[in-house]
Amino acid sequence: MNEKAWYRAQIRWAVMEEGKRGLREWEDAVYFLLSENEESAFQQALEIGRRESTGHDEKTHWVEKRLARIVSLDNLGTNQTEFEVQIGRCRATERLPFEHEFDPAGTVPMSVY
Repeated sequence: MNEKAWYRAQIRWAVMEEGKRGLREWEDAVYFLLSENEESAFQQALEIGRRESTGHDEKTHWVEKRLARIVSLDNLGTNQTEFEVQIGRCRATERLPFEHEFDPAGTVPMSVY
């Protein structure tokens, strides 16, 4: 029996607007998959991309979110218990002195669900 490994797949969709505009924007997401090998992980990523493709009417035009490509597929190994996903940086909008002490244990994390 093959042991499954974790894979990280970055999937990109094109948001397309019917008519002259065409491509409106790119939409990216990262998925973590448990799979037997790279080929089956790639197939899972394709299935996710197709499943998440949609279309809707926006009063004056039709808009579709279409699977464009699997941007990356990384084998993260077996027995993983945590993953890091870099989500970028943002410029500070407030001023804090170097001596400022943060209290991460005293804050309540928000939930997106």
